Amino acid sequence: MTDTFLLTKAPLTSRSQLCFRLMECSRDAKLYLAGDGVYHMLGISDLPNTAVEIFACKEDILARGILTRNEIMMPDDFYGQLAKDMMENSDRVYVF
Repeated sequence: MTDTFLLTKAPLTSRSQLCFRLMECSRDAKLYLAGDGVYHMLGISDLPNTAVEIFACKEDILARGILTRNEIMMPDDFYGQLAKDMMENSDRVYVF
């Protein structure tokens, strides 16, 4: 089972920094980026290495004009996949 993190806060906020500190303590994590959280894609090297998979909301990326990254998955049904992971595949869920 994994820890699922949903990050909607922009980089350099106290909430996003707390999210990454908690991710460092996780053995197996999935990171979902939505809203202003997609701005973290601009500094991909700053993301914790503990995140096994990183997902981003395609609509939020397009709305902010951010270039896509190969290492980040953008599912067609972002929120459906997030809900399924939260309910079926996660021991803990953190929302920032």
